[in-house]
Order: sequence, then C-alpha cells, then structure tokens
Amino acid sequence: MTTRKLTTVLNLVTDRLAHENIQYCIIGALALGRYGLPRFTADIDLLTEGRHWPLLSQAMTELGFECFQKTPSFARYDSKREAFGDIDFLFVETRDGVDLLQRSVVVEDELFGRHPIVQPTDFLILKLMAIANNPDRLARDETDILAVLKLSDGNLIPEEFQSLDMGRLQLFAERFGQTRRLEGYIKKINRKKSDTSRTFVL
Repeated sequence: MTTRKLTTVLNLVTDRLAHENIQYCIIGALALGRYGLPRFTADIDLLTEGRHWPLLSQAMTELGFECFQKTPSFARYDSKREAFGDIDFLFVETRDGVDLLQRSVVVEDELFGRHPIVQPTDFLILKLMAIANNPDRLARDETDILAVLKLSDGNLIPEEFQSLDMGRLQLFAERFGQTRRLEGYIKKINRKKSDTSRTFVL
C-alpha cells in the first residue's frame, strides 16, 4: 500500500473502533516509525482487548474485510478491495495486557493523524513475547528490539513517549524466559557504543 492508502485504511478502521468504543493502540512498524525508525510496511498492526472480538468481527466484516486467520491471541484480516492491505489485531486478556493499552500515548502525526501509540517499553515487551511464542520470528523481531534499544541509548526516543523502563522490561523478559536474550541485546548495544568511541591515530 502507498502511504496515502495506508492512512485511509488506518483511519477507516480506527474510526469504526472508536465508534464502537473499542480501545486500541498502534503497534508494529507504524509504531516504530513514530519512534523515529521509519520502515516500509503494507500492514497495520493494532492491539486491543480480546473481549471485543464479537463486536470487532462484525465491524470489520461490515467494512469489507475478511478474517483469514484467528487464534485466541490474534486475528488477521485482508480486504475484499485489492487496494487495501492486511490488518492484524493482537488481543490482550490479562491486567498486564490491558495496562499496555492504558499506557499508550496519543500522538498527532501529519501523515496518519491522531492515534494512540504503544509505549517503547511495551513495544519491546510485545517483541520478546512474540519471540518466546514463535522463535521463527527471531530475525525480524531482534532487529526491531536492537533498533529501539539503540534509540534509547542515544536519548533519541521522541519526548512524547516515556523513557525505557529497564526494570519492567527485565521483569517481563524473565517471565517469558528471555532474560539471557535481553541481556545479550543490551551488551551488544553497549559494545557497539564502546567501539565507536575509540580514537585511532597514526
């Protein structure tokens, strides 16, 4: 999808969610872009509560989308209109999951409009959970994790977002069995910073 079509689809779907009082926030590549890491995407990734599934399913069907994959934790839609791409919903059920929604921050973007965006710490928590649930995602998710950690290390995360909460991140990494992996990412960032700070002379 072009940026214009992506914006059209995003606003079409989120306007309907707002009308149905379904709380959501943007995750995935669109969130990365708002952190300052633009990446081409033809998909839209949204987080919402699983309890909204019946209403969400009806709304998406009425908007012309078809569900082609559904599990208790996510649903994937594509549009009957070729111009519209895929929309993925990740569902949360627990208090911790709902907290991710509550902590999201509404950001005004000149391209996509006004939408709640997941906090960077919660973005990383979702990525670690995704790796724990499906190791096949490792290469893609690892790249995103390192990129956000590097942004944070350079104090480059936009000020509308909270700074990374490393204590909270480590807590969830332990819960998902990803403590050593997270420690490895942090060491890699610190090692690269050390390497670039060296001064060589002849």
